Amino acid sequence: MRILLINSPVARTSAHARLSPPLGIAYLAGHLRERGHDVALLDLNLTGYNPRRLDLVLGRVRPELVGISAYTETYPNALRIAEQVKAFGPAIHTVFGGAHPSIMPEEVLRSDAADFVVIGEGEATLAELVAALEEGTSSRDIRGLAWKQDGEPVVNERRPLMGADAVGWPARDLLSLEFYQDAFNVLTARGGCPYRCPFCSAAHIWSGRHRPRLPRAVVEEIEMLVRTYGAGFVFFVDDIFTLRRDWVVDLLSEMERLHGAVAWGCGTRVDRVDEELLRAMAAHGCTGIQFGVESGSQQILDSVKGIDKDAALEAIRWSVAAGLRATASFMVPFPQDTEETLRETFAFMETLKDEGAEILMSYTTPYPGTAFYEQAAELGLTILTKDWGEYDAKHLIMRTANLSVTRIEQIVAEGVSRLGLTRTS
Repeated sequence: MRILLINSPVARTSAHARLSPPLGIAYLAGHLRERGHDVALLDLNLTGYNPRRLDLVLGRVRPELVGISAYTETYPNALRIAEQVKAFGPAIHTVFGGAHPSIMPEEVLRSDAADFVVIGEGEATLAELVAALEEGTSSRDIRGLAWKQDGEPVVNERRPLMGADAVGWPARDLLSLEFYQDAFNVLTARGGCPYRCPFCSAAHIWSGRHRPRLPRAVVEEIEMLVRTYGAGFVFFVDDIFTLRRDWVVDLLSEMERLHGAVAWGCGTRVDRVDEELLRAMAAHGCTGIQFGVESGSQQILDSVKGIDKDAALEAIRWSVAAGLRATASFMVPFPQDTEETLRETFAFMETLKDEGAEILMSYTTPYPGTAFYEQAAELGLTILTKDWGEYDAKHLIMRTANLSVTRIEQIVAEGVSRLGLTRTS
């Protein structure tokens, strides 16, 4: 089957959206191609959504199926893409996947332009769907699939998760890697984060199951990136790279055979590192690490993250001492925030900045699938818009019981101006 997989773009074109290639659809492409299908990839974050260009691509590929990947911010554009695909060829099958469709499959299937939704981990489900479409058989029993019966959404049972090394490598050769700043991202585990932070939807999608790959397999992929593309830097895109200390130590041992060919970076929690581990990571090529600190108020951290401010301070100090570029990211506001706790947060940002950390800040966003979305009224949150395109963490789209939008924005503006902070963008 001829298949076109599209990464739907953000509402507002930004450099941040073009930092990294979309590994999700690249994994899907590799899995489908191994099964003999003709697959093309299109990342519209590189160019923005241009209907004329999309028509040209559709005319060149002549797909029988178009898969569209979306998260909350990109979902409105994903719908526009699907509508254009159906206008181009009504018989083309449209399949949605990604975080937002996985969490809200019924909403997606209310669109006439959406035929199917692949929920969660998509490789096996999409491959079975393609086989069923080719054979003219029913999608009724395909696990992990949502579909329509007499125009009404039907959500099948969830699919068991695959082995972390059973998927193969992403089809990076189908992407224009030269246009990305961080072209060589590597996923070292499947299943994401076992923590259930109320601002994150990962546990909703992955059920908190973390499935690490074999360290040897990770290093083999890095060796391929060096050999094939001349990669000099890779970034491990896992939610919590150091979740299992013993696994990281094994990976560092395997990386010795790279002989320093690549530098690398990662992200993790402050309570999942120690001084010895950070020194070992630096000695094996790590040059940068990002920590999700989120708040500078211990009261807020106790309610949303379960980490200690002292642990955050130590993690930054250890990282800087090891020679790493340390980044601390924060979000504001949280449901229990007051003017006092927000000022604590900006004061702690200043403390970490003085210790050598780079500071990033974004607005807390009540994404579907999070407790902040599902329990908004109970938490005293007022969600100000259901325009999914605004859910980019760069705009304030909720107010709290204690703080008005105006007051939040005033305190944020004061803090950003005083400290010269960088918002994520």
